[in-house]
Amino acid sequence: MVLTSCTNEESSSEEKSLLPQTEIYTNGSEPGENSTIKYSYDGNKIDSLNYEDGSKTVFTYTGDLITKAIYTENDEGEEYSTTTTFTYENNKLISFLETSSESESYRRKTYKYNPNGTISTITVLINPKTNEEIIDSSSILTLDANGNIIKAEFNDSVNTVEYDSKNNPFKSITGYIFLLDSGIFDQEVNTVNNISKITENKGGVNTGTSTYENTYNSDNYLIKSVQGDEIYEYTY
Repeated sequence: MVLTSCTNEESSSEEKSLLPQTEIYTNGSEPGENSTIKYSYDGNKIDSLNYEDGSKTVFTYTGDLITKAIYTENDEGEEYSTTTTFTYENNKLISFLETSSESESYRRKTYKYNPNGTISTITVLINPKTNEEIIDSSSILTLDANGNIIKAEFNDSVNTVEYDSKNNPFKSITGYIFLLDSGIFDQEVNTVNNISKITENKGGVNTGTSTYENTYNSDNYLIKSVQGDEIYEYTY
């Protein structure tokens, strides 16, 4: 798939700050995964994500930093919840802890900021009954000047990520860009720009390439992204 950009070539002198109102996800191979999310705000701070099945994620801020996200769903009368708590130091994410009412283990990820500009991460699984910790994975992240994660190294695997120069739908949400790869907002990474290509390499061999066909509005914000059978569409 060839990446195409439907966009104005020149940025306006005054860039608008837009906030997404809806996200429509369509999966051509698995239509049962299709979903619509509506967003609510308090100014530029995200208040909640509201899913069509009634589940939702509610956010808590401390100052301008997102410090908690609570996801709740109701399954046949039983309510389940997942709480993610974020910890920062000098406006940098240093850890998050994910606990769930239905999980047999909690998950904690820590971030160490290295002198060369990379970020080392360690993810551990925690037994909530015994507090025993088991290392689940580790990685080294490389960021570009905009704060986009352009490389993620896992043991002998390396994912290289390329971006466009346009606006990610969530860019203007207060605190969004500090969340790195924590998976909030249903995003793989929390970035300023939009992913255009991901190249996966294992042991020096290319094991897969994903390309994204991105379309933008007149303010250079993403309104549609197509990758294989998956489509994300945004309204503002």
